[in-house]
Amino acid sequence: MHYTKKIQKNNFTLQEYKLYSRHLILSQIQIQGQKRLKNAKVLCIGAGALGAINLLYLVSCGIGQIGIVDNDIVELSNLQRQIIYNTSHLGYKKVLSAQEILANLNPHCKINTYDIKLSFNNAFNIIKLYDIIIDGTDNFEIKNNISYFCHALHKIHIYGAVYEFEGHVSIFNYQSGPNYPDLYPIVNSHTCKPCTHGGIIGVIPGLIGIIQATETIKIILGLGDIINNYVLIYNSLDMSFKKIFFNIHSQKQKVSCSTINNIFFKQQRQYIHIGKLYRIIKNNSLKIYLIDIRNKYEYNIYHIKGAINIPLYKLTLDKQINTLKIRSIHKKIIIYCSNYQRSIIASKILHNAQIDNWILYKYIDPAT
Repeated sequence: MHYTKKIQKNNFTLQEYKLYSRHLILSQIQIQGQKRLKNAKVLCIGAGALGAINLLYLVSCGIGQIGIVDNDIVELSNLQRQIIYNTSHLGYKKVLSAQEILANLNPHCKINTYDIKLSFNNAFNIIKLYDIIIDGTDNFEIKNNISYFCHALHKIHIYGAVYEFEGHVSIFNYQSGPNYPDLYPIVNSHTCKPCTHGGIIGVIPGLIGIIQATETIKIILGLGDIINNYVLIYNSLDMSFKKIFFNIHSQKQKVSCSTINNIFFKQQRQYIHIGKLYRIIKNNSLKIYLIDIRNKYEYNIYHIKGAINIPLYKLTLDKQINTLKIRSIHKKIIIYCSNYQRSIIASKILHNAQIDNWILYKYIDPAT
């Protein structure tokens, strides 16, 4: 996917000339570049920490049409990092609160809101309306839906992820480059844990969101080098940026609307129901090695009797994989987590290491 869009004839108002004056004096942008920004249609999926900073900068720079997808309300804990909101927005819908702020920031930008959670059933009809899709979510299933629909509809996917003191950025489905599922080996071999409920220092989403917005603007304007084929990894503790090449050269399958149901999460896996597990434990009818992949503090609050705690990120360590290969010879490995998407990632890591495993189905953390 290359970004090509016919520039319509747009007449700027005097207010717009003043608003974008610092753009217009740049030789790489000028009036033609600003017209490209005004003609662009960008969708932000997620109006949380990443979306908050993306929306502010994209609207202020003159993107003509912005879509916002989110079904959450503003909570007090959001304000530590979701800087588009303030205490007056508490209890209100994020999409409506963001729309109000953005309209005051730049009344020349059209803001479309979608007060829904993006799903397989609604993603196609929303994503098809936009040129570039910014991923500001913390949910693996939604990220995969974004990836596959962007591939099917030939849309550029701006990926971002944050956790604790670290963040990732990459560009997918751009100039025949890779897609989100191709990133899994990179994510699994570095310290950015794929967890939707972990801690985060508030400034990290701001930095990663700014990088996402910057790449979006560069793609629209046709400027500079884009980080497709790479994942940019930022670690705030040692103030390092790493660019890791991960383009795969194997022939990619073309995804069409008729075959899009074959998404990542429908790969064949083995499952065991929580009720059956308890019967196995009670009757000692099968030798099992039960692994709780949650973080240590979650495990300490509550865990299934007999479960061993191996947090998800530790499953990427060679020493841990070698231990599990030995343990799996005489026992059946069962993994569980209160977050189903983490279980899927853990299962994939073990399968890639040729370790057979089952995913515990219908596990609900009593502490949640």
